[in-house]
Amino acid sequence: MKKIFQFVFILLHIFFSTVTLFPQSDKHVILVIIDGARYSETLGDPLFKFIPRMHQLADEGVVLDSMFNDNITLTKRAIPAIWCGSWAPPKDTTVNGIANQYAVVPTVWEYFRKTRNLDSTHAMYIMKMLSSPWIQSFVTGYGPAYWPWYILQGSKDPEVWENSKQKLEQYHPELDVIYLSDVDSAPSEGWDAYTKAITIADSIVGMLWDFVQSDPVYQNKTTLLVTNDHGRHLDNLLNGFVSHGDKCMGCQHIMLLGVGADMPKGLHTSIRRTITDITPTIGVLLNFPTPFSTGEPITEIITSIEKEKENKTLLPKVSLEQNYPNPFNPNTVIKFTTTATAYITLSIYDVLGNEVTKLVACVMPGGAHEADWNAVGFASGIYNYRLTVGNYSLAKKLLLLK
Repeated sequence: MKKIFQFVFILLHIFFSTVTLFPQSDKHVILVIIDGARYSETLGDPLFKFIPRMHQLADEGVVLDSMFNDNITLTKRAIPAIWCGSWAPPKDTTVNGIANQYAVVPTVWEYFRKTRNLDSTHAMYIMKMLSSPWIQSFVTGYGPAYWPWYILQGSKDPEVWENSKQKLEQYHPELDVIYLSDVDSAPSEGWDAYTKAITIADSIVGMLWDFVQSDPVYQNKTTLLVTNDHGRHLDNLLNGFVSHGDKCMGCQHIMLLGVGADMPKGLHTSIRRTITDITPTIGVLLNFPTPFSTGEPITEIITSIEKEKENKTLLPKVSLEQNYPNPFNPNTVIKFTTTATAYITLSIYDVLGNEVTKLVACVMPGGAHEADWNAVGFASGIYNYRLTVGNYSLAKKLLLLK
């Protein structure tokens, strides 16, 4: 087996060095994986202290409030689950004397390249320098001929970003996965190091989106997805943010942010989804099948220009303001506006997506409205409030502190 892997890597090196370019398609997906970021310090923080750029992008795109790692939080299992769309356990192997593992089902890159008959410049995997990165599958009909182009350079997330930008500018791959690992390793150095790593990752996401918006190939044709493989222990559980495990909700609750082409604007959804749903969702966005995936496409976050135009025609315009005060105890006011008479609901949800109370559920005339929430009897923590008009909804977070 060792000789087989060495031979495969030699072939891939030759292939990458003699690659022939094929025509580009008109749509692109960039997936950013921020390893080990806890939900409470990312999109679960109502004050967005460490992620100002992702907060901004959330207003322009879609946020999944109930996204979970529902199986094993070990990075070497969770990352392959993201790019395989399956929890099928990878197999252990040894490459050049170093322990490694390979996927037993095809990966998102293999599906994409096989369907489109494209070379590896169209499907990249960019990360820091690793002596033995995890390997794609050897499934018959897929395998090494369809693996991504591994870009292994640098030792820190900012270097990974610089390498990513260079490759994006030069090749404009339709499918690109960028793996940022610093957040996962930082907690051992303390809280400040951990939150700083999150802030750096957030700035990279912001710079990436700025680049996409300014690049004539990517502009208006690119969907950016940002997720993570696992969170960290809840505060006061074991050693808290320092590590993670499989049963803790802090470890299982992760984030998914989508912005750009085919993403609705300002949408929050509390439908429960898991990391195995990411690969088939990319398949829908780029129009390729994922037959070995056990996940389901997250169709509720995918729209189209025609559907957006239809929604704008049929639905009244609505706006939802941030509650005030926030944080609060125990009373807060939520203001919203609608331009036409409509049946409106305004509900409060916990972090698991369970509705805990309904503040409004009636037909209301167009105009400015407000609702009060008296949270006596509710536990301190993060909640979501959601305004729904027909099939359209807006949501924001609030923080109850007692």
